Amino acid sequence: MDSIILKLRLLALRITGKFPKTDAVEAKEKALQNEFEEFYLFAKSNELLRFQELKTWIETKEYEQVKLELKTKTFKSSAEFQTEKEFIALSKNKALKDCLMLSQTNTPKEYVDIDKSGLPQKFIELKNYITSPEYKKERKRFVAENSDEYKKELEYNELKQNEQVKKFFALKKSKSLQNYFQIKDSDILSKYNKLKDLVESSNFKEKKAYLLSTDKFEKTEQYQKLQEYNKLKQSEKIRWYFKAIKDDKFKEIKKWELTFSEEFESKKLDQQRWLTKFFWGEALLNSSYSLASDSHWYTDGNNISIDKSILKITTRKEKASGLSWDSKYGFIPKEFDYTSGIISTGNSFRQQYGRFEAKIKITSLDGIYHAFWLIGDKMLPEIDIFRKKGDSSSALQGAFFWENGQKGKPKKSITSVGGLSLDSEFYILGIDWDEQKITWKINGIPFKVETNNLPKGAVYLVLSSGVNGKIDESKLPVNFEVDWVKCWTHKKNQA
Repeated sequence: MDSIILKLRLLALRITGKFPKTDAVEAKEKALQNEFEEFYLFAKSNELLRFQELKTWIETKEYEQVKLELKTKTFKSSAEFQTEKEFIALSKNKALKDCLMLSQTNTPKEYVDIDKSGLPQKFIELKNYITSPEYKKERKRFVAENSDEYKKELEYNELKQNEQVKKFFALKKSKSLQNYFQIKDSDILSKYNKLKDLVESSNFKEKKAYLLSTDKFEKTEQYQKLQEYNKLKQSEKIRWYFKAIKDDKFKEIKKWELTFSEEFESKKLDQQRWLTKFFWGEALLNSSYSLASDSHWYTDGNNISIDKSILKITTRKEKASGLSWDSKYGFIPKEFDYTSGIISTGNSFRQQYGRFEAKIKITSLDGIYHAFWLIGDKMLPEIDIFRKKGDSSSALQGAFFWENGQKGKPKKSITSVGGLSLDSEFYILGIDWDEQKITWKINGIPFKVETNNLPKGAVYLVLSSGVNGKIDESKLPVNFEVDWVKCWTHKKNQA
């Protein structure tokens, strides 16, 4: 029933034109594989590593804590504010302001210099003398005699008109100058100068500007990290990477591990990988053989060629002598009218379970069959990934054969699929095989499922052509073309 449903679905795809072309299937798979390799490399990149580090840091909420802390850092709440406040208050002191003002002039020095000249002291001394009662009592006599005492009065009058003396006593009355001498050696001036140096320092100005600024967070390392994270978060590469993870885009690729790949890139067939005869002919006879029902002889590679990375198995009209296997009589000599070819991995590669595929194109002709099949050390079971029966129709078959008791004919399960352009187009034919079922596919589209009597052991690959009926010899030779053969196994710990 499952195979019937699958065939109907495949038919619907063909009718609606949605059946995938082989080139499109390959291009899609190649693009996905290339993208997966890019994904794998990016997973180890420094860019992603840095993003993951920043993401982990973001989740700690450290930057939010820093923001809160910076909000409390204002100028008014700082030691700098108190320092500046003290400096401003001190700057308003009248005595200090007078001191600072006069310190910028020559007045205090002039005052001190006049004082040191002795003129003010001499003036005061003479003034005290001539205004004394004793001098006033005898003044007339002193004047009449032009005595030394009178000469002191004359000297006093002269000093009284002296500009320096007048300036001295004028300055001595100045409150500003008094403030100057009061402050100039005081602790107030020392404190003022220290505060002034501090407030006018570049460090203080920078700290004040910082505390007054509204973009303190933007100047932090945490802000830079946050910006870096946001930039990386918007990166097309980062977004692509995590979307691929979310969509599980590479789920199918990650299931499989490539175990065998043959692209036929050499001009000659790799003899270490491929036998050009039946496995048992190599193992028992070291010679090729055909089956009793065959009208062709399997030459040992003469009907195998490689051109432009395409392997060709050619069936031609050609006389040949060789051995034929008969289940009753064993190996017996036989004359053949045709030759063809067979290749297998019986000596080099065997596998139980997995995906087995080949990209093939065949010539459809009555009496000619082509097949890609899997077999173990016994004749049965046999999995025909595909076989072309020997007619010129556009149909091919997926088949499975297994034992039916010791003497009975093999049991079989065969599904035919038609409507294919076998002569002109390549198709990817394959199976997926696990413990529960075997699924046959054409260009990735399932068309047959088998769940009963599944093979128990490893199998090897066989590709062959031959003659199995009446044939129009004028149409020979015909080819079975193989672009590539690949096998995968299920990765461990993958669904």
